[in-house]
Amino acid sequence: MTRRFLKALSRLTAVVAIGLASMTSHANDDVIPVEKYQPPITVQHPPASSHGWNMERPLVNNGLNLFAANVPSYDGKGMLFSSWTAQNGRVFERPTIIIVHGGHGVAPGNLDTAVWAKRNLDANILILDSYWSRGRTENWLSWTRFGANMRVLDLIAAARFTQSEGADPKKTFVIGDSQGGWTVLRAFTNHNLSGEVRSLLAGGVSLYPNCYVKESIFGRAPSGSTDKEDAPPLGNYVAPVIAFTGSADTATPLSQCNVGKVFKGVEKWTNFEGATHAWDSPTRGVGRRAEDNVCTRALNKYNPFPICSSNKFTDITRSDIQAFVERHLLKAQ
Repeated sequence: MTRRFLKALSRLTAVVAIGLASMTSHANDDVIPVEKYQPPITVQHPPASSHGWNMERPLVNNGLNLFAANVPSYDGKGMLFSSWTAQNGRVFERPTIIIVHGGHGVAPGNLDTAVWAKRNLDANILILDSYWSRGRTENWLSWTRFGANMRVLDLIAAARFTQSEGADPKKTFVIGDSQGGWTVLRAFTNHNLSGEVRSLLAGGVSLYPNCYVKESIFGRAPSGSTDKEDAPPLGNYVAPVIAFTGSADTATPLSQCNVGKVFKGVEKWTNFEGATHAWDSPTRGVGRRAEDNVCTRALNKYNPFPICSSNKFTDITRSDIQAFVERHLLKAQ
């Protein structure tokens, strides 16, 4: 099949999927309302930098393509930005890794994960942005219209795009950190769009995820929101998921989490004793081994939480991710 045919087929599949989602929403009490979580796309060109982080140089230096408006949004009303780097001539053969960012937006850590996955998994790589195209740079309050439900729709859009580019959905995985990790847990939760998620993605990796759910001891989300759709259910996963958390994480603390429900049913959950948020930060630059035990503070003005690098925890995390992907690639053969 030609690439043009695959893209046309992908667009048709998207239209049919939206229709089926609306027709079958009553079959599942957990519903992602599509219209509510598709904020308008207003920006046509990605920034060269975000929060002072240069994006172009580390991408080019590590053999990754620049961000472009190339991913049709879930509702087809605009284009999301992504850095899409395919293994030329081997797209279907190789695994595909979609990387989804946290509340700061695309950050050096996401680029570093992409470089690692390209080197160690010989994978097609898509780094997805959910904010720039909508005129934003962050979602620091987390439990908003720009939270997990919107991000799931963007993830589905990205997986449709990689399939249209020739990627095999049975070899397509997602890695998300912080709010991106929350996105992974939400995507694979059993809801009205689970059928499409399962058809496009083989599994997911959730790194230090937001974990508040309505079943927790709080009467409202930490941001003050009482909208259950901004703090949607997590759990009862429909595909393989592995998760990593830290006991010293004050950005996404387990104290906010219904741990029994959220992490029950994942394939593997690792809680690192003493780990802060984002222990895999590339303190020496993208694509280079980090300087160990370097601590900084997040940019989040509502919670400038500590971030301390740990090569030990990063090595374990990435070894487990590689084993997870390779294990499920064998099942796809």
